[in-house]
Amino acid sequence: MNMNESSEQFVSLLGQPYDSKQVQVLLEPFGVKRVGKPDGPFQDDIIWSVKASVRIDVYRSPKINTLTGRDDLPRDEWVIGAIHFLAPGSDDRIKKPFSGQLPKGITMNAAPDEWVAAYGQPDIYEQGDWLGGSGPYLAWRKSNMNISVEYETDENSSVITCVKFCLIGCMGAWKSDYPAVFAP
Repeated sequence: MNMNESSEQFVSLLGQPYDSKQVQVLLEPFGVKRVGKPDGPFQDDIIWSVKASVRIDVYRSPKINTLTGRDDLPRDEWVIGAIHFLAPGSDDRIKKPFSGQLPKGITMNAAPDEWVAAYGQPDIYEQGDWLGGSGPYLAWRKSNMNISVEYETDENSSVITCVKFCLIGCMGAWKSDYPAVFAP
């Protein structure tokens, strides 16, 4: 497993039961030796790998079923609902950008037009200020997932802070603002 394959493998885990050993193998090329297990008392939890600049959102049923509108997801297990590839600006814990390639060979240095070339015209393309950010925001609805790319812009540059791949419905707050893109 190399760093360039890890992100594609992560995305393929959406909707699958969370397995910390499997995730650790994917993060090993980034120097990660141990990965946490969900232990929250609620029906959702976040698994952080600060060293790799990755966040994994996991859910239990019935919450995952309610979010996604699906009933074919594993029951009585933690299910992977979202993968976030992060950079500074996304969370105070993150000190460096995700260093591997993202799916389709894109990197965390990609400009918005590179995303458009790889995934087609986005369903949402906000320029400037938007809820939670100050740079371009791109989002796509694909057949089984949402993809979003968040940028922060200052007077000198625009940089990616978060690339998120998630099951449709796991975009939470955005479902009511953009139901055609994010609601199941």
